[in-house]
Amino acid sequence: MLKSIETQKCCVINKSDTVPADRMLPIIDRLDRTFDFKHILPVSALRGEGLDLLLSLILDCLPQGEPYYPADIVSDEPERFFVAELIREQIFIIFGDEIPYSVTVHVEAFHERPGRKDTIRATIYAERDSQKGILIGKGGTTLKRIGTAARRQIESFLGRPVYLDLHVRIRKKWRRDEAFIKKMGYG
Repeated sequence: MLKSIETQKCCVINKSDTVPADRMLPIIDRLDRTFDFKHILPVSALRGEGLDLLLSLILDCLPQGEPYYPADIVSDEPERFFVAELIREQIFIIFGDEIPYSVTVHVEAFHERPGRKDTIRATIYAERDSQKGILIGKGGTTLKRIGTAARRQIESFLGRPVYLDLHVRIRKKWRRDEAFIKKMGYG
């Protein structure tokens, strides 16, 4: 029989650097009177303010228990998942809010080659032709920039050298295509 765990709710208010303290305090007070939060914490993710305390509060709220996995297992996701996310992360870093929400990355092939560089072939899917052009850049310079930065991150993550082969393709309205979304590993 499963033991019931008491849920502890915390309220995190991001972008606190954009609101003066004299306006923030009444908001916190109203939230405290209206809801049953264990903690209410204003943070600024952009400036890194309050994040150490947030991590501490999250750890404080987690139930104690036996670990689900051995200590040397950091995730149940395969390396391919992390490789795709590291590539996508570089797109976020390079483009900010301009492109990233309408792209996804799929690792088509991942060949481990002992004593040689691993070979990874990945496709960046965009929804529109204009996005494809932006991702590739003039003469492929932007795609090369994405690939170089992602390769460095992937090598650091895997602890071994890799050859990264990136491609950009169009998949119109992919975010509404349930079969495609499942193929990409979401949901």
